[in-house]
Amino acid sequence: MKRRRMSAECEMDHSYAMPNVNDNSNALLKKIQHVYANKLLNDITLVVGGISYPAHRFMLCISSDVFETMLMNSTWSDSHQEVIELQEVQQCIEVFPVFLQYFYTGVITLEQSNIMPMLVLADKYNVKDLTTLCVEYMCEHIADAADQGQLVTWFQYVLSLNQPTTINALYYCKIWQDTECMDIKPPWNKLLKACRNYIKWNLDSCTKCFNTFQCDILVGLLKQSDLVVHDEMQLFGCVASWLNYQSAEKLLECNDSDIIEDYMSSLTEHVMSYIRYPMILPRQMAQLLMVPVVKQNKDFFVDKMAAAMEYNLIKMEKQSDTEHILECTPRLYTCERWGNSFRVRTKAIQNYQSIKREIVTCSSLFDRERELNEESNWEIEMYLKGMCFGKGMLVSWRGPIEIPEVIIKTVRATIKMKLRPENIGKVARHVRVAILVYAVQNKIIHVVTVVQKVVLFDNNQNLITIDDLMVYDAVNQPTTNEDLIHINDTNVSYFMSDRIPLKFHVIITPIIPGLTDTHVGTRIQHVHF
Repeated sequence: MKRRRMSAECEMDHSYAMPNVNDNSNALLKKIQHVYANKLLNDITLVVGGISYPAHRFMLCISSDVFETMLMNSTWSDSHQEVIELQEVQQCIEVFPVFLQYFYTGVITLEQSNIMPMLVLADKYNVKDLTTLCVEYMCEHIADAADQGQLVTWFQYVLSLNQPTTINALYYCKIWQDTECMDIKPPWNKLLKACRNYIKWNLDSCTKCFNTFQCDILVGLLKQSDLVVHDEMQLFGCVASWLNYQSAEKLLECNDSDIIEDYMSSLTEHVMSYIRYPMILPRQMAQLLMVPVVKQNKDFFVDKMAAAMEYNLIKMEKQSDTEHILECTPRLYTCERWGNSFRVRTKAIQNYQSIKREIVTCSSLFDRERELNEESNWEIEMYLKGMCFGKGMLVSWRGPIEIPEVIIKTVRATIKMKLRPENIGKVARHVRVAILVYAVQNKIIHVVTVVQKVVLFDNNQNLITIDDLMVYDAVNQPTTNEDLIHINDTNVSYFMSDRIPLKFHVIITPIIPGLTDTHVGTRIQHVHF
């Protein structure tokens, strides 16, 4: 719950006010509230959902550009009316009195139950300061929205307000990517990215709203390789649940079983085509045969499963094309096959000291029993307290030169390939490295940062370095909860309490040139920015 004051742009201009301007302003505001509360001097009535709301043209016009056009432009029929009926959906009808009261008081209470209809009204009537307040509230409650099953609705609403003139399949894919695909202006761009990244990186927290995806937007999500899931089986289960929901919704619209069957068969093949079946282990395939949607579309799924088994059991590589690159590229799987998570208590770390962890990952992309070098060993080193390079001497032909101490305030991560002595110089690993950084918002722990990099570890390079993995000041902060430093001016922090350590998850998956996608580069993405 949040109570917010009216923004500065909607308050009175006090440029030429007397020294007691605050007292005068408060007195004026109280008079305005008194006039509204007692229904005095009303010159217009708004009718919403059959309920009449006495109001004042002046207050409506200075608060809303839309009302100003309606009431001040003589070409509009409403400008001559004393009673105007507004058409609103039920949710907006319920919050309209609070919305109208904001015009007079400049104070509003925002919470999960009213934020969406309040934003719809603020946008519809172009109440800019209230729109900004709503967006700020939503960015500060992204995790809560997912927990309460509203986040996908938020995301799709922002998309609907910022759609380009031409929409195609490429558009629905790009909206999930870090590249800018639309010219979205503030404050919508911040909310869009926060919703989008939270969904991609915390899909297991979005199960309550997953079924509300529009089909094209869901397909765009399924095409992404930086989707964080436990494994492909988990994603298959989410899509199967979505299909069941669509079937139930279609049943409410139509009673013809043949039409529903044809519709669901076509929808299933369309959406399930983007599941990456080669990433499902052969021993997991048997579980799919028990899923109702597989039984109902047996021919389609048998073909997909057979092609996946070829990859996993027969040493074969198909020609590179878009379809195979997608289906043979691992997502950011958090299962133990591809990496592991670890926690760090910063109190136990001295300044400039690093902490080390070792993880083991599978070297083979597919589940081939006779594949050599099945496991890879990695050393992860974290510098959470910055780095210090002591004084030194540089010897040159001019004589020794003293090098001063240098302190670098950065959160650095290094990933090193560890080999047995007999394998040094003989083994190379072409991999995608990803680091997930967790933080907390309103007591909900979730992934807030994802780093990805495609690397070839060989004789020339057996270690990579990533700087600015986390916000340095937010990690190296006071220890009391009241003094927590939020990440990028949001209410997201790396710590929930002194007892909750930092959490990371490192994922390392193999790259097969020509078969898996390598279009990642090095990038650091954040949920909140």
